[in-house]
Amino acid sequence: MSDPGHSPPASRELVFRTIQLLMLVDIAVGGALVLLGLFVFDLPALAIAGTFLACIGAGLAVLFRLLGRRAAAGGATARRDSPHQLRR
Repeated sequence: MSDPGHSPPASRELVFRTIQLLMLVDIAVGGALVLLGLFVFDLPALAIAGTFLACIGAGLAVLFRLLGRRAAAGGATARRDSPHQLRR
């Protein structure tokens, strides 16, 4: 098999960017649920669920951003020539 060569940074891959976009949508939906639960329907449980959803989305967005930066920084210094070589 042949190696694919240089792969793009993790922050530019389609899957990585899609996950970040979904986390931002998750935060927006959570914020909308908080507003609906507090001001429209007067349901504290809906507001709590929206807060939980937005917090989880924010945490995952930060996590994926940190992983992307770490992969981009580590890829420049610790480059592998083959996917079968292990990093140490």
